[in-house]
Amino acid sequence: MDKPIINKNQADRIWAFEWRKNNPSKLLEFHVKHTFSSSKCLQSLSLDELARCLYVGYEVEVEELEPQFEVGDKVFYRTMDTGMHTIIDMQAGICNLRGSVKLTNVETSNIRHATESEIVEEEKRRMDKKINEIWIDLSDYGRNELYKKLVRGDY
Repeated sequence: MDKPIINKNQADRIWAFEWRKNNPSKLLEFHVKHTFSSSKCLQSLSLDELARCLYVGYEVEVEELEPQFEVGDKVFYRTMDTGMHTIIDMQAGICNLRGSVKLTNVETSNIRHATESEIVEEEKRRMDKKINEIWIDLSDYGRNELYKKLVRGDY
């Protein structure tokens, strides 16, 4: 029986499950009974292929130019428009993101690196939000004084 060839995301997900549970039959049971929404990459495998991966072994196909993610990278979640996030934790192709919404157990196949212009735009948006919060809390006198300082450049 030949070892199936799977991609890196699938291998990382199988390894993560085996490492936590150490019971391949549980992963097969989940694969059959549930949609396994947190592991969409495994859904492309047939039951036979997944069983062979677990009991015979597998080979990982070499993917060229696969994006590498590290803790602290600024990323966007591909499936939901929740703004820019920062990777705060990562293991075996699964990461946790912090942003306007905290996301956990996100597969690296579902995120992309933020571009420099997106990072600058997001920082400007956050700064504008902070300034607006400060501006709202000021009295009319405080607003006038702040405006005068900004116009004169006394900051």
